[in-house]
Amino acid sequence: MDVRGFVGRDAELAELDNLLSTGEAAVISAVAGTAGVGKTALAVRWAHRVRERFPDGQLYVDLRGYGPDQPVSPEDALAGFLRALDLEGAAIPQDLAERAARFRTLVARSRMLILLDNARTVEQLRPLLPGGSSCFVVVTSRDALAGLVAREGAHRLDLDRLPSEDAHRLLRELLGDRVDAEPGAARALVERCARLPLALRITAELIRSRPTRGLSEFVDELSGQQGALDLLDADGDPHTAVRAVFSWSYRRLDAVAARVFRLLGLHPGHDADDHAAAALAGVSLRETRRALDMLRRAHLVDQISDGRYQPHDLLRAYTGAVNR
Repeated sequence: MDVRGFVGRDAELAELDNLLSTGEAAVISAVAGTAGVGKTALAVRWAHRVRERFPDGQLYVDLRGYGPDQPVSPEDALAGFLRALDLEGAAIPQDLAERAARFRTLVARSRMLILLDNARTVEQLRPLLPGGSSCFVVVTSRDALAGLVAREGAHRLDLDRLPSEDAHRLLRELLGDRVDAEPGAARALVERCARLPLALRITAELIRSRPTRGLSEFVDELSGQQGALDLLDADGDPHTAVRAVFSWSYRRLDAVAARVFRLLGLHPGHDADDHAAAALAGVSLRETRRALDMLRRAHLVDQISDGRYQPHDLLRAYTGAVNR
């Protein structure tokens, strides 16, 4: 199924097209980016538009790497793939290595697209990779999955937040003429939502559910850090609420990285360098740099220039919530 209201991402779609046109196998480790940036939407949109290039079909699995549910084990993911490939239950091997071998044998001469969505670790992914060059694999993750790039030669595609114009187009796609009626408030909403598609979609749904209220009222509600997270709660849906979605990345941090992340949100400046972060956290410069690298790879901070880091506005609001 295609993605409703998908806008922009022309450069990223073209990059995927170019990789496919080489005629070689490719693993895209980072369609990677921060929570809510639209990694799955990009992968699904691309898969939909190139489906005719894969006459033997497509395989998809949500690996649940980040979310309220337990991650899908490689064993279970392979069992699902083998069933989809018409292998009867009794014929599915019990051993992980045997399942992976059977899977690779079955797809060895197939022209298939394999989408491994919401991956948590490289170890979760490796058994799911086909052995030959006939399949094309797209992986999405919040993590950079550097090991997949280094060892398997995966191509990294980092997905940034939407440019302002594309974010405005998305809001107009979702709200129609109400955006044209209040253009200034609409642009303010885009920035309050940090140009994140997930936050924009939640906000649009709230606005549609309250038709008598103007966009400027929602801008006011989103102005306070805690108010923004409360407004983007999506009725507490653990898969959608912005606070919950951020929490799944935060919970994977070690103690030092979590401390640096929390304190960056309290830093009075818009951004901080590694020395300022070390002073805030009360740890060594070496520990701080390692923590900042972990935060960058987890897409919990943006590296805006050499040695300077900042969380975007909604992540800054989230640090306020975890600091309370």
